[in-house]
Amino acid sequence: MDALTPGRDSRAQIADLLANSPEPLTVDAISEHTGLHANTVRNHLEVLLAKEVVTRESTERTGRGRPRWIYQSAAKVPSPYQILASALSTQLAQIKDPLAARSAAELWVEALPALPIAASPDEAVAEATDALNRLGFTAEATALGDAIHVSGCPYADIVEANPVICEIHTAMLSTLLANTGQPIAVTSMEVWSRPGMCTARLQRTDQQPSRIITPEEIQS
Repeated sequence: MDALTPGRDSRAQIADLLANSPEPLTVDAISEHTGLHANTVRNHLEVLLAKEVVTRESTERTGRGRPRWIYQSAAKVPSPYQILASALSTQLAQIKDPLAARSAAELWVEALPALPIAASPDEAVAEATDALNRLGFTAEATALGDAIHVSGCPYADIVEANPVICEIHTAMLSTLLANTGQPIAVTSMEVWSRPGMCTARLQRTDQQPSRIITPEEIQS
């Protein structure tokens, strides 16, 4: 990799170097890539560690002396939140219990402040949508309130390996809506209906069309 660009902040380039490196790097390796003195690299790394931009861990000793530190971008380290979710979903997948997802969802919902009883179906959908946002998602109900689009999933990186997480989220939304006291049910959860977005389809007793016309009916 090229040495540092003149005039550019060397600390930022060290952070970029670690972010783009396929493996953790030692101080000597960073010094070689950047052209900076090893002591200068160490000083910059201490600041980046304090700002939680990078992380470090010690390597196994290969001889006398202290073990060496290796550094990597903090963005590549799974958060405790992801590790916990992955462990939970893996255990649930092994149990193969159809009720496990709902049990996990109920525990998740208990971590939220209790939702007030909604005065109307529209209010119930709005309250459930707000609850999803408080849980770290980006949720938005449709204008009719017959679906909720959910993006920004905190677990997006691990749902492919642990699809039970999507089942937990579906059960969680069902529980949230049930707690509002309104007769609204989740009929389906369309996982990745668009890239990065899932769509929960809702059934509401206050939305009953007087007639449904299909193309087949028109053509007959």
